[in-house]
Amino acid sequence: MPKVLGIREENKEEKTLREWFEAQKLEAPKALEDAARLLVGLLTGLLGALFGVLTVASAPLPVYLSLPVVRWAGALAVVLWLLSLLAGLVVLVPQRWVFIPGKPASLQATFQQIRAHKAWWLTACVLAFGLGVLSLGAVLIVAIFTV
Repeated sequence: MPKVLGIREENKEEKTLREWFEAQKLEAPKALEDAARLLVGLLTGLLGALFGVLTVASAPLPVYLSLPVVRWAGALAVVLWLLSLLAGLVVLVPQRWVFIPGKPASLQATFQQIRAHKAWWLTACVLAFGLGVLSLGAVLIVAIFTV
């Protein structure tokens, strides 16, 4: 025997949620993406500056560049910033999200997935960025005290 489903008109809250989600389909959670874009831009500049500092062409090289702690901290900063850059790019890469358009619960669940996904990767981006800054700070402190 076929199942009979009852229907009703959507209430004001469901209509507002549906309309908001329709707008979100066209424009992803903007604040998270803007933060990721800012960090990606900042990271590319910092990586360029770090590579410039680590590849100075003066002969002989400054004393601090021969210290193992500077080399390891510099390498760690590069790795962390590259990981941060990748995590920031994951936030910006468009993905396919599957939902049922007529079901407010499906729309809500999908939005929560989108927001959680972007927030997790942005958090990873920020953490790796911060640790990279600390590592570069160690390089600069050692350089200041050895010059």
